Amino acid sequence: MDEHIVVKGKRKRPARALRWLLLVVAAVAMVFRDKVQKDVALIMAHSRLFVGIAMFSIGILMFQSDKYCDGNPSVYAACTRPSTYYYYPWWAIILVVLGSFLVVLWFLRKNK
Repeated sequence: MDEHIVVKGKRKRPARALRWLLLVVAAVAMVFRDKVQKDVALIMAHSRLFVGIAMFSIGILMFQSDKYCDGNPSVYAACTRPSTYYYYPWWAIILVVLGSFLVVLWFLRKNK
C-alpha cells in the first residue's frame, strides 16, 4: 500500500511541472504578442515611411553597373549587367531589407 502512494505521488509531480511550464510559456507568448501588436500598430501609423524604405532599399539593390564582357566582341550576348541580385543570394537581400525596417522601428519606438 505504501508503494502505491509513492507511485501515485510521482505521477502528480510531472503533471504539476508540465502545468507550470505551460503557464510560463503562455505568459511569455502573451508578452510577445503584446509587443508585436504595438509594433504592427506603429508600422501601420507610419506606413508611408516603411513603404518608402522598402522602395528605396529595392532600388538601391537593383543598381546595375556597366556591362562586363569577356573581351570577345563577336559574342556580345555573353555580356552581363550584374546587379546586387546577381552577386548576393535572395536571403541576404531580404536580411538587408528587414534589418533596415527593424532599425527604423527601433528609432520610432525610442522617440515615442
